[in-house]
Amino acid sequence: MTLTNRGIRKALPFLTLIFFLFSLLLVWSFFTLNHSNYFHQLNIRHFKHTAELTGLISAPIKLFPTEEPLNLTRIRQAILDIRTQPIECLEKTLWSDRLLMDLIGTASVITICENDLRVANETLDALARYENGTIGIQAVQTQLVSALSKFQYNSIKFEHPVEKTINVIANLTIGLIILSSIIVLLLTILISRAVSTVLTNKEAAMKALALSEERNKQLAYNDSLTGLPNRNSLERTINNAIAKSARRNSQFAVMFIDLDQFKDINDTLGHTVGDTLLVEMAKRIAHAVREADSVVRFGGDEFVAVTDCFEEIEIIDAIAHRIINTISEPVQLTKIESYITASIGIACYPQNGVNSTALLKHADTAMYQAKNAGKNRYQPYDKLSATKQNRKLDIVNQLHHAIDNNEFSLVYQPVVKLADGSIVSSEALLRWTTKKGETIGPDEFIPIAENSGQIIDIGNWVLQQACQQCKIWHDAGATHHAMAINVSSHQLKDPQFSKRLSDILTRLSLPAALIHIEITENSIITEDKKSVATLHELSELGTRLLLDDFGTGYSCLSYLKDLPFDVLKIDKSFMPANNTIASTIIAMGHELNMEIIAEGIETEMCYKFLKNLKCQYGQGYLFQKPVPASEFDTFKRFNFD
Repeated sequence: MTLTNRGIRKALPFLTLIFFLFSLLLVWSFFTLNHSNYFHQLNIRHFKHTAELTGLISAPIKLFPTEEPLNLTRIRQAILDIRTQPIECLEKTLWSDRLLMDLIGTASVITICENDLRVANETLDALARYENGTIGIQAVQTQLVSALSKFQYNSIKFEHPVEKTINVIANLTIGLIILSSIIVLLLTILISRAVSTVLTNKEAAMKALALSEERNKQLAYNDSLTGLPNRNSLERTINNAIAKSARRNSQFAVMFIDLDQFKDINDTLGHTVGDTLLVEMAKRIAHAVREADSVVRFGGDEFVAVTDCFEEIEIIDAIAHRIINTISEPVQLTKIESYITASIGIACYPQNGVNSTALLKHADTAMYQAKNAGKNRYQPYDKLSATKQNRKLDIVNQLHHAIDNNEFSLVYQPVVKLADGSIVSSEALLRWTTKKGETIGPDEFIPIAENSGQIIDIGNWVLQQACQQCKIWHDAGATHHAMAINVSSHQLKDPQFSKRLSDILTRLSLPAALIHIEITENSIITEDKKSVATLHELSELGTRLLLDDFGTGYSCLSYLKDLPFDVLKIDKSFMPANNTIASTIIAMGHELNMEIIAEGIETEMCYKFLKNLKCQYGQGYLFQKPVPASEFDTFKRFNFD
């Protein structure tokens, strides 16, 4: 009885909705017919007022006696009445009316109305000028006769397209009502029969449902594509292995297997080919393990192998090697020989977990460790590495909300002109204090943000905030104070980066020369054409380009010659500066006509040494640690002589 009631409850609201929509259609049809009839009424009124004007000016000589002043009130009113028709017609014509007129060839209605409106306005203007004495009687008479002729012509021309439009709208609306009535009738019959079928075949439906549920139970634990046990059976498989190992006082392993290049093949060759590949890989994995071991398709391109009990760990190594080797063998796809590899994470019972949840989690973590190590390998679960991995995942999750939660802030470190100790610019440095109060350093979270792709949003936030602070100092009188902003190589690959910066500068009315873009040497060495193009766009925009941490990477002079860098920054690892590397970099910068900024200056001796080498600028704790904008003095001068 439950099935019967459910069918009726589904059918009746649907039937009610159909009648409701049909009622709305009838109301809409009524208004549509009434709206179309309005054009017919306008046509009649146009003819009436035209006839009235004809009676007024049929004998124009009598209308313009020279002995007495003219009284044109009735003529003007007749023209105003005629002009009302095209105005109302144009106002009443909807976009749907215009579309229909275009389709059936009656768009001349609009043109006639516009012509009537133009002629009426010209005639009224002539009457006004006559009354003002600007034109004579003859000119007014000519205009009235011409206008009457055009009105009469338009009345004739207006009738046919209006009648055609009204007839088409009426026929379409009536046809729609008839068609919808038939549809409603047929749907009502179908729904009535469906409800009747439900009521009369309840017992058969219940039997079919029971059979279907039985089949679903059988399919619930098997993957329809590969034929392997599916994810639903995995927990039961692991629990059975735990019970067996506990009885034998032995161990077993859970292997989490992920195909490395499957997404590329699926995207390029299609899902059908991808399914074929999954079936083949399932067969290979099943053949690679021992007969007593179990293989489960976890989902997508992921598989889990649960081994039988073993005594020596070398057995697991052998199984993992076989899986890696058999997967890496070539596979024939769409007449193309393709290659694919796998990453495997291994968690052993009981040392890596005593229940299915822990074992799967740790095997999954180990699999990601294998991927990070270069893929095409297996990785046993390592607690220390897992802790680091979990830490990274936690940071990634927190970064998603950091901007919205206002967890980021900027601090500023001055860049000092060594010749006179004046502050010429500042470097904006990002700081992050999480919602829980934990301070995470940029050395930790920036690489994670780059790998996760979140660096783009974070970098855009830094760019906006730093430029805005530069504008505040600029308006406060520090008109030559520049702002250095660190930019990730991922941002340089964004083709919209230079435009985004240009829009910010335009909005703030801030000179581009006050913005210094810092790029680290190691990131720019391997950049692609997009990044190089962005560097040139930034240079053309007027910003200055700083090569940060120079000397820590390849320090190749060829790219310094080809790329538009203005300033070299000596890495702080070369401080104190009484060493050959710092001196060489400074001399090289002078030869290339590039300015030099030395980082990490902490002692007066280092400061004086750099000054003697004619290093132009420096920054470091000797001058000031990074501080919030509220504690930064752009006009401060340092003197150590």
